[in-house]
Amino acid sequence: MTVKVQLFGYLAKYSPTQMETFQLEIGPEATIAELLQKIEFPPEVEKMVLVNGTQAQASTRLAEGDEVFLFAPAAGG
Repeated sequence: MTVKVQLFGYLAKYSPTQMETFQLEIGPEATIAELLQKIEFPPEVEKMVLVNGTQAQASTRLAEGDEVFLFAPAAGG
């Protein structure tokens, strides 16, 4: 299946295509964890993940056409 992935800010440097937004072929019912592993995203890097605008966890299953957004957590004070 195909999902759309978008990496924001400095996380774009982890894109396997050198582009902030790209299409990714992944197995049926793959999870966020599997997607991150496939693009070789370093597990120690802090990130927030949204799928179709809703916060997602590593175990969240993906479906055909999902949009996955990865961005750095906001810090404030």
